[in-house]
Amino acid sequence: MNYENIEIIIRQNHPRIWQDLLSLHPTYKNQITRKIAENCGVFDCHELAEQVVRWVESCSEDVRNDFKLMSLSYEEIRERQRITGQRLTRKSNILRRNLRRILDIQPDADEFQSQFDADKLESEKTYVIFQDSRNEQNQWTAFDAKQKELRKRYAVNHAIAEHLDDFATNFLNYQGLFLSLTLPPEFHNCSYEEAKSEKSRRWTNIRRKLKYRNILHLGMSVLELQKDETPHDHIQLYVSPEHREEVESIILEEFPNENDRKSDAIQSIWDAIGCIGYCLKDSGKTDTYVNFIGLTKDIKTRYDNVYHNRKHKDLSDWRLTKSRKMMQENRPDGRILLMLRGFADVRLNSLSARHPDFYYVTHDIQRLQVSYVHCIHFGVFNDFNNNSKEETGGRCHVFKKTADVSHFYTFVASQVYNNQECIWDDFFYWECIKSRGQPPPVRERKKLNQTEQHKTYQQFRQIGTKNMETDQQVRNLTNS
Repeated sequence: MNYENIEIIIRQNHPRIWQDLLSLHPTYKNQITRKIAENCGVFDCHELAEQVVRWVESCSEDVRNDFKLMSLSYEEIRERQRITGQRLTRKSNILRRNLRRILDIQPDADEFQSQFDADKLESEKTYVIFQDSRNEQNQWTAFDAKQKELRKRYAVNHAIAEHLDDFATNFLNYQGLFLSLTLPPEFHNCSYEEAKSEKSRRWTNIRRKLKYRNILHLGMSVLELQKDETPHDHIQLYVSPEHREEVESIILEEFPNENDRKSDAIQSIWDAIGCIGYCLKDSGKTDTYVNFIGLTKDIKTRYDNVYHNRKHKDLSDWRLTKSRKMMQENRPDGRILLMLRGFADVRLNSLSARHPDFYYVTHDIQRLQVSYVHCIHFGVFNDFNNNSKEETGGRCHVFKKTADVSHFYTFVASQVYNNQECIWDDFFYWECIKSRGQPPPVRERKKLNQTEQHKTYQQFRQIGTKNMETDQQVRNLTNS
Protein backbone atom coordinates (compact mmCIF):
# COMPACT_ATOMS: atom_id res chain seq x y z
CA MET A 1 0.00 0.00 0.00
CA ASN A 2 1.33 3.45 -0.96
CA TYR A 3 1.02 6.81 0.74
CA GLU A 4 -1.47 8.08 -1.88
CA ASN A 5 -4.08 5.71 -0.50
CA ILE A 6 -4.01 7.28 2.97
CA GLU A 7 -3.01 10.87 2.17
CA ILE A 8 -6.62 12.14 2.09
CA ILE A 9 -7.36 10.59 5.48
CA ILE A 10 -4.26 12.18 7.07
CA ARG A 11 -5.07 15.55 5.50
CA GLN A 12 -8.62 15.56 6.91
CA ASN A 13 -7.87 14.22 10.40
CA HIS A 14 -4.27 15.43 11.00
CA PRO A 15 -3.52 18.52 8.88
CA ARG A 16 -0.36 19.37 10.83
CA ILE A 17 1.21 15.93 10.18
CA TRP A 18 0.10 16.14 6.55
CA GLN A 19 1.89 19.50 6.28
CA ASP A 20 5.11 17.94 7.64
CA LEU A 21 4.92 15.03 5.20
CA LEU A 22 4.15 17.33 2.29
CA SER A 23 7.81 18.37 1.95
CA LEU A 24 9.06 14.76 2.06
CA HIS A 25 9.84 13.08 -1.24
CA PRO A 26 7.17 10.60 -2.46
CA THR A 27 9.74 7.77 -2.52
CA TYR A 28 10.29 8.04 1.24
CA LYS A 29 6.60 8.52 2.02
CA ASN A 30 5.79 5.28 0.19
CA GLN A 31 8.64 3.45 1.95
CA ILE A 32 7.39 4.65 5.35
CA THR A 33 3.84 3.51 4.58
CA ARG A 34 4.88 0.07 3.30
CA LYS A 35 7.32 -0.52 6.16
CA ILE A 36 4.72 0.32 8.82
CA ALA A 37 2.16 -1.90 7.07
CA GLU A 38 4.59 -4.84 7.06
CA ASN A 39 5.68 -4.42 10.70
CA CYS A 40 2.17 -3.86 12.10
CA GLY A 41 0.32 -6.17 9.75
CA VAL A 42 -2.29 -3.47 9.09
CA PHE A 43 -4.10 -3.25 5.73
CA ASP A 44 -7.05 -1.01 6.65
CA CYS A 45 -6.54 2.53 5.31
CA HIS A 46 -7.85 4.37 8.40
CA GLU A 47 -5.83 2.25 10.85
CA LEU A 48 -2.70 2.48 8.68
CA ALA A 49 -3.06 6.26 8.50
CA GLU A 50 -3.21 6.42 12.31
CA GLN A 51 -0.03 4.31 12.56
CA VAL A 52 1.79 6.59 10.13
CA VAL A 53 0.72 9.63 12.15
CA ARG A 54 2.00 8.04 15.37
CA TRP A 55 5.33 7.26 13.70
CA VAL A 56 5.74 10.87 12.52
CA GLU A 57 4.84 12.18 15.98
CA SER A 58 7.48 9.88 17.53
CA CYS A 59 10.18 11.50 15.38
CA SER A 60 11.95 14.49 16.85
CA GLU A 61 11.15 17.98 15.65
CA ASP A 62 14.60 18.29 14.06
CA VAL A 63 13.97 15.22 11.89
CA ARG A 64 10.60 16.57 10.72
CA ASN A 65 12.12 19.94 9.93
CA ASP A 66 14.78 18.23 7.78
CA PHE A 67 12.26 16.39 5.60
CA LYS A 68 12.59 19.10 2.97
CA LEU A 69 16.40 19.14 2.90
CA MET A 70 16.72 15.38 2.49
CA SER A 71 14.19 15.51 -0.38
CA LEU A 72 16.01 18.08 -2.51
CA SER A 73 17.58 16.86 -5.74
CA TYR A 74 21.24 17.47 -6.48
CA GLU A 75 20.51 20.44 -8.75
CA GLU A 76 18.32 22.02 -6.07
CA ILE A 77 21.07 21.42 -3.49
CA ARG A 78 23.61 23.16 -5.72
CA GLU A 79 21.34 26.15 -6.20
CA ARG A 80 20.75 26.47 -2.47
CA GLN A 81 24.48 26.14 -1.75
CA ARG A 82 25.18 28.93 -4.24
CA ILE A 83 22.71 31.24 -2.48
CA THR A 84 23.48 30.42 1.17
CA GLY A 85 27.19 29.61 0.83
CA GLN A 86 26.73 26.47 2.96
CA ARG A 87 27.84 22.94 2.11
CA LEU A 88 24.59 20.95 2.19
CA THR A 89 25.42 17.85 0.14
CA ARG A 90 27.00 15.90 2.99
CA LYS A 91 24.30 16.98 5.45
CA SER A 92 21.51 15.80 3.15
CA ASN A 93 23.27 12.45 2.68
CA ILE A 94 23.51 11.97 6.45
CA LEU A 95 19.81 12.82 6.88
CA ARG A 96 18.82 10.23 4.30
CA ARG A 97 21.13 7.71 5.95
CA ASN A 98 19.49 8.26 9.32
CA LEU A 99 16.05 7.79 7.77
CA ARG A 100 17.17 4.52 6.18
CA ARG A 101 18.55 3.33 9.51
CA ILE A 102 15.23 4.09 11.25
CA LEU A 103 13.24 2.28 8.57
CA ASP A 104 15.81 -0.54 8.25
CA ILE A 105 16.27 0.02 4.52
CA GLN A 106 19.42 -0.99 2.66
CA PRO A 107 21.21 1.75 0.66
CA ASP A 108 20.69 -0.18 -2.58
CA ALA A 109 16.92 -0.03 -2.08
CA ASP A 110 16.94 3.78 -1.83
CA GLU A 111 16.02 4.88 -5.35
CA PHE A 112 16.20 8.59 -4.54
CA GLN A 113 19.75 8.25 -3.15
CA SER A 114 20.86 6.32 -6.23
CA GLN A 115 19.47 9.05 -8.50
CA PHE A 116 21.10 11.74 -6.34
CA ASP A 117 24.52 10.05 -6.64
CA ALA A 118 24.09 9.59 -10.40
CA ASP A 119 23.23 13.28 -10.89
CA LYS A 120 26.23 14.30 -8.82
CA LEU A 121 28.57 12.09 -10.84
CA GLU A 122 27.19 13.41 -14.13
CA SER A 123 27.62 16.99 -12.94
CA GLU A 124 31.27 16.36 -12.04
CA LYS A 125 32.01 14.77 -15.40
CA THR A 126 30.40 17.60 -17.38
CA TYR A 127 32.02 20.45 -15.41
CA VAL A 128 35.11 21.28 -17.49
CA ILE A 129 37.96 22.95 -15.62
CA PHE A 130 40.43 23.07 -18.52
CA GLN A 131 40.08 22.29 -22.22
CA ASP A 132 42.73 22.23 -24.91
CA SER A 133 41.84 24.70 -27.66
CA ARG A 134 43.58 22.56 -30.28
CA ASN A 135 41.88 19.31 -29.25
CA GLU A 136 38.34 19.34 -27.89
CA GLN A 137 38.67 15.78 -26.63
CA ASN A 138 41.54 16.75 -24.36
CA GLN A 139 39.87 18.29 -21.31
CA TRP A 140 40.18 18.24 -17.52
CA THR A 141 36.93 17.90 -15.59
CA ALA A 142 35.97 18.13 -11.93
CA PHE A 143 35.68 14.34 -11.88
CA ASP A 144 39.29 13.98 -13.07
CA ALA A 145 40.49 16.41 -10.40
CA LYS A 146 38.59 14.50 -7.72
CA GLN A 147 40.01 11.15 -8.81
CA LYS A 148 43.52 12.58 -8.82
CA GLU A 149 43.06 13.86 -5.27
CA LEU A 150 41.74 10.46 -4.13
CA ARG A 151 44.74 8.68 -5.68
CA LYS A 152 47.06 11.13 -3.97
CA ARG A 153 45.44 10.54 -0.57
CA TYR A 154 45.58 6.79 -1.03
CA ALA A 155 49.29 6.92 -1.94
CA VAL A 156 50.14 9.08 1.08
CA ASN A 157 48.15 6.90 3.50
CA HIS A 158 49.62 3.71 2.08
CA ALA A 159 53.19 5.01 2.24
CA ILE A 160 52.88 6.24 5.83
CA ALA A 161 51.30 2.94 6.90
CA GLU A 162 54.17 0.98 5.32
CA HIS A 163 56.80 3.15 7.01
CA LEU A 164 55.00 2.79 10.34
CA ASP A 165 54.89 -0.99 10.01
CA ASP A 166 58.60 -1.11 9.19
CA PHE A 167 59.50 1.04 12.20
CA ALA A 168 57.25 -0.83 14.64
CA THR A 169 58.30 -4.34 13.59
CA ASN A 170 61.95 -3.91 12.55
CA PHE A 171 63.08 -1.24 15.03
CA LEU A 172 60.84 -1.61 18.10
CA ASN A 173 60.24 -5.37 17.52
CA TYR A 174 56.53 -4.88 18.22
CA GLN A 175 53.72 -7.24 17.26
CA GLY A 176 50.91 -6.22 14.95
CA LEU A 177 47.24 -6.69 15.86
CA PHE A 178 44.37 -6.37 13.40
CA LEU A 179 41.21 -5.20 15.19
CA SER A 180 37.66 -5.30 13.80
CA LEU A 181 35.56 -3.49 16.40
CA THR A 182 31.78 -3.19 16.06
CA LEU A 183 29.14 -1.68 18.31
CA PRO A 184 26.47 -3.70 20.19
CA PRO A 185 23.12 -4.34 18.44
CA GLU A 186 21.33 -1.53 20.29
CA PHE A 187 23.44 1.03 18.38
CA HIS A 188 22.42 -0.30 14.96
CA ASN A 189 19.07 1.50 15.02
CA CYS A 190 20.17 4.89 16.32
CA SER A 191 21.34 7.80 14.19
CA TYR A 192 24.70 7.83 12.46
CA GLU A 193 25.98 10.65 14.68
CA GLU A 194 25.08 8.79 17.89
CA ALA A 195 26.74 5.57 16.73
CA LYS A 196 29.88 7.39 15.60
CA SER A 197 30.08 9.31 18.87
CA GLU A 198 29.72 6.10 20.91
CA LYS A 199 32.45 4.34 18.91
CA SER A 200 34.76 7.32 19.30
CA ARG A 201 34.13 7.46 23.05
CA ARG A 202 35.03 3.81 23.56
CA TRP A 203 38.19 4.01 21.48
CA THR A 204 39.25 7.18 23.31
CA ASN A 205 38.87 5.34 26.63
CA ILE A 206 41.09 2.53 25.32
CA ARG A 207 43.86 4.92 24.32
CA ARG A 208 43.55 6.83 27.58
CA LYS A 209 44.03 3.62 29.59
CA LEU A 210 47.03 2.60 27.50
CA LYS A 211 48.62 6.01 27.96
CA TYR A 212 47.95 5.91 31.72
CA ARG A 213 49.76 2.56 31.92
CA ASN A 214 52.64 3.95 29.84
CA ILE A 215 52.10 1.47 26.97
CA LEU A 216 53.39 2.78 23.66
CA HIS A 217 51.03 1.90 20.80
CA LEU A 218 51.25 2.80 17.13
CA GLY A 219 49.06 2.04 14.14
CA MET A 220 46.33 3.11 11.76
CA SER A 221 42.54 3.23 12.19
CA VAL A 222 40.03 3.26 9.32
CA LEU A 223 36.36 4.08 9.97
CA GLU A 224 33.96 2.41 7.54
CA LEU A 225 30.24 1.70 7.26
CA GLN A 226 28.71 -1.73 7.62
CA LYS A 227 25.91 -2.96 5.38
CA ASP A 228 23.33 -1.31 7.63
CA GLU A 229 25.47 1.89 7.59
CA THR A 230 26.62 1.51 11.20
CA PRO A 231 30.18 2.85 11.63
CA HIS A 232 32.86 0.35 12.64
CA ASP A 233 36.67 0.36 12.78
CA HIS A 234 39.47 -1.61 11.14
CA ILE A 235 42.59 -0.94 13.22
CA GLN A 236 46.22 -1.93 12.81
CA LEU A 237 47.75 -1.71 16.27
CA TYR A 238 51.41 -2.35 17.12
CA VAL A 239 52.30 -3.06 20.75
CA SER A 240 55.11 -4.70 22.67
CA PRO A 241 54.79 -8.52 23.02
CA GLU A 242 54.94 -8.22 26.81
CA HIS A 243 51.92 -5.87 26.79
CA ARG A 244 49.77 -7.77 24.28
CA GLU A 245 47.55 -9.59 26.79
CA GLU A 246 47.00 -6.42 28.76
CA VAL A 247 46.05 -4.49 25.61
CA GLU A 248 43.59 -7.17 24.54
CA SER A 249 41.92 -7.16 27.95
CA ILE A 250 41.51 -3.35 27.82
CA ILE A 251 39.96 -3.56 24.35
CA LEU A 252 37.47 -6.23 25.41
CA GLU A 253 36.51 -4.18 28.47
CA GLU A 254 35.29 -1.37 26.20
CA PHE A 255 33.81 -3.72 23.61
CA PRO A 256 32.33 -6.58 25.67
CA ASN A 257 30.18 -7.67 22.73
CA GLU A 258 33.41 -8.85 21.01
CA ASN A 259 34.16 -11.51 23.67
CA ASP A 260 32.15 -14.11 21.77
CA ARG A 261 34.13 -13.48 18.58
CA LYS A 262 37.51 -12.65 20.09
CA SER A 263 39.44 -14.70 17.52
CA ASP A 264 37.88 -12.63 14.71
CA ALA A 265 37.90 -9.27 16.47
CA ILE A 266 41.61 -9.46 17.46
CA GLN A 267 43.99 -11.17 15.06
CA SER A 268 47.73 -11.21 14.51
CA ILE A 269 49.07 -9.47 11.42
CA TRP A 270 51.01 -11.87 9.19
CA ASP A 271 50.87 -9.94 5.91
CA ALA A 272 51.19 -6.23 6.66
CA ILE A 273 51.02 -5.07 3.02
CA GLY A 274 47.87 -7.08 2.38
CA CYS A 275 46.34 -5.81 5.62
CA ILE A 276 47.06 -2.19 4.67
CA GLY A 277 45.51 -2.70 1.25
CA TYR A 278 42.41 -4.26 2.81
CA CYS A 279 41.97 -1.36 5.23
CA LEU A 280 42.39 1.28 2.53
CA LYS A 281 40.26 -0.42 -0.14
CA ASP A 282 37.33 1.96 0.51
CA SER A 283 39.36 5.03 1.41
CA GLY A 284 37.99 6.86 -1.64
CA LYS A 285 34.45 6.92 -0.23
CA THR A 286 33.24 10.06 1.48
CA ASP A 287 32.27 8.21 4.68
CA THR A 288 35.66 6.52 5.18
CA TYR A 289 38.16 8.22 7.50
CA VAL A 290 41.83 7.25 7.88
CA ASN A 291 43.74 8.25 11.02
CA PHE A 292 47.15 7.29 12.36
CA ILE A 293 47.77 6.26 15.95
CA GLY A 294 50.87 7.55 17.70
CA LEU A 295 51.80 10.01 14.93
CA THR A 296 51.42 13.77 14.77
CA LYS A 297 48.05 15.14 13.67
CA ASP A 298 49.60 16.79 10.62
CA ILE A 299 51.57 13.73 9.47
CA LYS A 300 49.78 13.59 6.09
CA THR A 301 50.47 17.24 5.35
CA ARG A 302 54.02 16.88 6.61
CA TYR A 303 54.69 13.87 4.39
CA ASP A 304 53.11 15.48 1.32
CA ASN A 305 55.09 18.72 1.76
CA VAL A 306 58.40 16.91 2.03
CA TYR A 307 57.65 14.62 -0.90
CA HIS A 308 56.89 17.62 -3.14
CA ASN A 309 59.95 19.51 -1.87
CA ARG A 310 57.98 22.11 0.07
CA LYS A 311 59.12 23.58 3.37
CA HIS A 312 57.53 22.61 6.67
CA LYS A 313 57.43 24.63 9.85
CA ASP A 314 59.70 22.58 12.16
CA LEU A 315 61.91 20.72 9.65
CA SER A 316 65.31 21.97 8.58
CA ASP A 317 66.42 22.03 4.96
CA TRP A 318 68.84 19.21 5.72
CA ARG A 319 66.05 17.02 7.06
CA LEU A 320 63.86 17.85 4.06
CA THR A 321 66.58 16.90 1.58
CA LYS A 322 67.50 13.62 3.26
CA SER A 323 63.90 12.58 3.83
CA ARG A 324 62.92 13.29 0.24
CA LYS A 325 65.79 11.18 -1.09
CA MET A 326 64.67 8.30 1.11
CA MET A 327 61.05 8.68 -0.08
CA GLN A 328 62.12 8.48 -3.71
CA GLU A 329 63.41 4.94 -3.14
CA ASN A 330 59.75 3.80 -2.87
CA ARG A 331 60.23 1.17 -0.18
CA PRO A 332 59.07 0.85 3.45
CA ASP A 333 61.52 2.69 5.67
CA GLY A 334 60.69 3.64 9.25
CA ARG A 335 63.64 6.05 9.39
CA ILE A 336 61.61 8.45 7.26
CA LEU A 337 59.18 9.00 10.15
CA LEU A 338 62.14 9.74 12.43
CA MET A 339 63.56 12.25 9.97
CA LEU A 340 60.14 13.91 9.65
CA ARG A 341 59.65 14.13 13.42
CA GLY A 342 56.37 12.39 12.72
CA PHE A 343 55.74 10.72 16.09
CA ALA A 344 53.51 12.13 18.78
CA ASP A 345 55.94 10.86 21.44
CA VAL A 346 58.82 13.33 21.80
CA ARG A 347 61.18 10.58 22.94
CA LEU A 348 60.79 8.77 19.62
CA ASN A 349 61.42 11.94 17.62
CA SER A 350 64.57 12.62 19.63
CA LEU A 351 66.17 9.45 18.24
CA SER A 352 67.06 11.49 15.14
CA ALA A 353 68.21 14.49 17.20
CA ARG A 354 71.83 15.29 17.97
CA HIS A 355 71.38 14.04 21.54
CA PRO A 356 69.04 11.03 21.31
CA ASP A 357 66.80 9.72 24.07
CA PHE A 358 67.26 5.95 24.41
CA TYR A 359 64.11 5.35 26.47
CA TYR A 360 62.67 2.89 23.93
CA VAL A 361 66.05 1.40 22.96
CA THR A 362 66.70 -1.91 24.73
CA HIS A 363 69.55 -3.66 22.86
CA ASP A 364 72.68 -2.95 20.83
CA ILE A 365 71.09 -3.55 17.42
CA GLN A 366 68.71 -0.65 18.01
CA ARG A 367 71.65 1.55 19.02
CA LEU A 368 73.39 0.68 15.76
CA GLN A 369 70.23 1.63 13.88
CA VAL A 370 70.16 4.98 15.69
CA SER A 371 73.82 5.42 14.72
CA TYR A 372 72.90 4.80 11.10
CA VAL A 373 70.12 7.42 11.29
CA HIS A 374 72.65 9.92 12.67
CA CYS A 375 75.05 9.00 9.87
CA ILE A 376 72.33 9.80 7.32
CA HIS A 377 71.18 12.98 9.03
CA PHE A 378 74.37 14.64 10.30
CA GLY A 379 76.99 12.91 8.16
CA VAL A 380 78.72 11.77 11.36
CA PHE A 381 78.89 8.22 12.68
CA ASN A 382 78.46 8.07 16.45
CA ASP A 383 79.05 4.68 18.02
CA PHE A 384 76.37 4.70 20.74
CA ASN A 385 77.40 1.21 21.87
CA ASN A 386 80.76 2.62 22.97
CA ASN A 387 80.37 3.97 26.50
CA SER A 388 83.84 5.50 26.67
CA LYS A 389 84.08 9.26 27.02
CA GLU A 390 86.51 9.55 24.12
CA GLU A 391 85.36 11.04 20.87
CA THR A 392 84.06 8.23 18.67
CA GLY A 393 82.49 10.26 15.89
CA GLY A 394 83.95 10.40 12.42
CA ARG A 395 82.91 12.54 9.48
CA CYS A 396 81.26 10.52 6.71
CA HIS A 397 81.55 11.87 3.18
CA VAL A 398 78.62 10.98 1.01
CA PHE A 399 80.28 11.58 -2.36
CA LYS A 400 82.18 8.80 -4.15
CA LYS A 401 85.87 9.09 -4.96
CA THR A 402 86.49 8.12 -8.55
CA ALA A 403 90.17 7.81 -9.45
CA ASP A 404 91.23 11.19 -8.12
CA VAL A 405 94.67 9.97 -7.02
CA SER A 406 96.10 8.13 -9.99
CA HIS A 407 96.21 9.75 -13.41
CA PHE A 408 96.57 6.28 -14.85
CA TYR A 409 92.96 5.26 -13.99
CA THR A 410 91.72 8.58 -15.33
CA PHE A 411 93.48 7.97 -18.60
CA VAL A 412 92.38 4.35 -18.89
CA ALA A 413 88.72 5.14 -18.10
CA SER A 414 88.67 7.84 -20.77
CA GLN A 415 90.40 5.69 -23.37
CA VAL A 416 88.11 2.69 -22.78
CA TYR A 417 85.05 4.91 -23.20
CA ASN A 418 86.27 6.81 -26.25
CA ASN A 419 87.29 3.69 -28.18
CA GLN A 420 83.79 2.25 -28.19
CA GLU A 421 81.62 2.34 -31.28
CA CYS A 422 79.27 5.28 -31.97
CA ILE A 423 81.06 7.56 -29.49
CA TRP A 424 82.09 11.15 -30.05
CA ASP A 425 85.75 11.94 -30.39
CA ASP A 426 85.75 14.10 -27.25
CA PHE A 427 87.54 12.82 -24.17
CA PHE A 428 85.49 12.45 -20.99
CA TYR A 429 86.30 11.52 -17.45
CA TRP A 430 83.87 8.64 -17.03
CA GLU A 431 83.73 5.07 -15.73
CA CYS A 432 81.99 2.68 -18.11
CA ILE A 433 80.03 0.47 -15.75
CA LYS A 434 76.83 -0.12 -17.74
CA SER A 435 75.87 -0.88 -21.31
CA ARG A 436 78.12 -0.22 -24.25
CA GLY A 437 77.69 3.19 -25.82
CA GLN A 438 76.20 4.82 -22.73
CA PRO A 439 76.47 8.63 -22.93
CA PRO A 440 78.66 10.40 -20.38
CA PRO A 441 77.10 12.37 -17.51
CA VAL A 442 76.22 16.01 -17.89
CA ARG A 443 77.79 17.13 -14.62
CA GLU A 444 80.73 19.43 -15.15
CA ARG A 445 82.72 17.87 -12.34
CA LYS A 446 82.94 14.57 -14.25
CA LYS A 447 84.42 16.17 -17.38
CA LEU A 448 88.12 16.53 -17.96
CA ASN A 449 89.71 19.54 -19.54
CA GLN A 450 90.89 18.79 -23.09
CA THR A 451 94.34 20.27 -22.37
CA GLU A 452 94.72 18.13 -19.26
CA GLN A 453 93.76 15.00 -21.20
CA HIS A 454 96.22 15.91 -23.94
CA LYS A 455 98.99 16.47 -21.37
CA THR A 456 98.18 13.15 -19.75
CA TYR A 457 98.32 11.42 -23.14
CA GLN A 458 101.68 13.08 -23.89
CA GLN A 459 103.05 12.06 -20.48
CA PHE A 460 102.16 8.42 -21.07
CA ARG A 461 103.60 8.62 -24.57
CA GLN A 462 106.85 10.05 -23.20
CA ILE A 463 106.93 7.31 -20.56
CA GLY A 464 106.43 4.69 -23.25
CA THR A 465 109.18 6.23 -25.41
CA LYS A 466 111.63 6.33 -22.49
CA ASN A 467 110.82 2.72 -21.66
CA MET A 468 111.52 1.72 -25.26
CA GLU A 469 114.85 3.61 -25.25
CA THR A 470 115.79 1.97 -21.97
CA ASP A 471 115.02 -1.48 -23.36
CA GLN A 472 117.12 -0.76 -26.46
CA GLN A 473 120.09 0.31 -24.30
CA VAL A 474 119.81 -2.86 -22.24
CA ARG A 475 119.80 -5.00 -25.39
CA ASN A 476 122.89 -3.19 -26.75
CA LEU A 477 124.79 -3.75 -23.51
CA THR A 478 123.79 -7.39 -23.49
CA ASN A 479 124.93 -7.95 -27.07
CA SER A 480 128.23 -6.22 -26.45
